[in-house]
Amino acid sequence: MFLALVPHRDVRILLRAWSASLFSAGLCGAWSFPWVMPIAALNRPLSGAELKSRALMLRGTIGLSGGKCTTGPSAIAVLSDNVSAFGPAVNIDLSDGFFAFEDNAVIRRFSPLVIGCALCKSGAKPGADSINLSFRAAALANICFRPLSSHNGAYNEFSFEWEIGKLHWLPKP
Repeated sequence: MFLALVPHRDVRILLRAWSASLFSAGLCGAWSFPWVMPIAALNRPLSGAELKSRALMLRGTIGLSGGKCTTGPSAIAVLSDNVSAFGPAVNIDLSDGFFAFEDNAVIRRFSPLVIGCALCKSGAKPGADSINLSFRAAALANICFRPLSSHNGAYNEFSFEWEIGKLHWLPKP
């Protein structure tokens, strides 16, 4: 289970096109991750009230940098021991308070923050140009992300399924 930032669909269309170009260039995991920015691994889904309060906090953080999320060079965020997300790094600096929950719902914070456009093996850096984006509209959501097993019970390294929970939009600036 992850907490993730979900960019507006107009931005996800651009990210999808970039994933297609990554796949065409030979990056096998280019269609294996939704076009979202994983923020933290969770031990439980966050409630609607928790997501709404974090959306308000995130809007305040983004407001300090001109009100927009901007991306920089591509980077890799390690999601687990054997799975990493590759995509444009997002220039957001989240405070420790953003991750503070009474029951320690956050297992691990991801760094750097990237919009996942492909999966790659941990330690491998795909040689791909970056995509520069700037956007205001985005939402926070819980995301279930799990590997799919083959008919013999083994896991394919790039076969995953995901489900994005209810979107909690960042308030207007």
